[in-house]
Amino acid sequence: MSGVMLPEGVEKTTVKKKGGKVYTYYYWNPGRGTDREGDRIKLPNADTDPKAFWTEVERRRVAAPTTYPAGSVGDLVTRYRDSEEFKSNSDGTQSNYEVTMRRFEDRDNWGLVAVRDLLPLVVQTARDAMKDTPVMANQMLSVGRTIWDWAIPLGLATINPFDKVKDLDVPDRGHVPWPAWVIEDVRTHAWPDLVRMERLGIMTCQRISDLIRMGPEHREHNGIWCRPKKTRKRRRSFHIPLATADALELDRWAETPVTFTNTRWLKPIDRFRGDLYLYSPKGAQYTADGLRARYGRWLADTQEGRALRRRWKEWVAAQVKKYEWDIDPDDADHPTIHGLRGTGILARAEVGYNVDQIANDIGMSRQNVEHYMRFKDQMKVGAEGQQRLRLVSSDKKD
Repeated sequence: MSGVMLPEGVEKTTVKKKGGKVYTYYYWNPGRGTDREGDRIKLPNADTDPKAFWTEVERRRVAAPTTYPAGSVGDLVTRYRDSEEFKSNSDGTQSNYEVTMRRFEDRDNWGLVAVRDLLPLVVQTARDAMKDTPVMANQMLSVGRTIWDWAIPLGLATINPFDKVKDLDVPDRGHVPWPAWVIEDVRTHAWPDLVRMERLGIMTCQRISDLIRMGPEHREHNGIWCRPKKTRKRRRSFHIPLATADALELDRWAETPVTFTNTRWLKPIDRFRGDLYLYSPKGAQYTADGLRARYGRWLADTQEGRALRRRWKEWVAAQVKKYEWDIDPDDADHPTIHGLRGTGILARAEVGYNVDQIANDIGMSRQNVEHYMRFKDQMKVGAEGQQRLRLVSSDKKD
């Protein structure tokens, strides 16, 4: 390769042996000449076999296990990615972690930095550079703490440089629970599958990804079993106790079709599935996005849905002004499906359950339950301040 610039990460060595013969060797050695230099790896000869040389160089560029020097941050991230610790996380958690892990292993970032050289000051500097996106900054710190905590017992790191760096302050945002007037409005005017969605969300306090999978096979005794999709790789199923009226309602759904209507149809259509509580007018299982879209169409395309949105915007604006809520942007526009989790939590609190009981019953951390409980007293005042709003308890019947 005389006169040709070597690709990044490649080292060329020329050796003159006895008899005057000269031999040229090529090695893969990223980080050469720095304290991050690792073991060099012999490559095919670029002069005698250029095709094999370039193929191997390209392979090592894209192959993470051999791209980073031993003891580097990139090498550590690669090892963590291959670990059972990482693989035991849900697909969603792995995807979220990957955003930060790719940033860590970037060769232009920390990828070639020795683990021992990543000090708290370096981490703090990175956090401060992300101050305009505090949630992402805190996610970076959280993922870093997790990886280094995993690495220390294995001898891959000696200290956790993320431990001493504090999270940035983030507004205490959360999805707003539905007050009684919203619950009644949806039950009275929404499409029947959305009414089921509302009731199921309140009685179980679960995510939409779990609501769409629930069916009669999960019902047992006085409750329903749930193994959350988001955390299923590290959690077993738990039993959610239900009020008698709610348990009986689910049993009724297991035997009763949903009657769908549409102005384009000549007559109402009955649909029934024995394996699911929630399904579409075509009898198909909903995806999370599909159910959100269905709910969004009702809010946007029907007179009742638009009226609910208008009233909600007025009500939530008044609540934000009075109590200085920090809310998710979607909650400023309409009651969200995710808000049903908080609705169910407050409903259980109103009938006498404490935080620990609620957390145990619905499989949620005490911290997350308390996150929703902050709405408890404030949700008892209506939008116009003229009447007390209470959340419908689990025992309420239609």
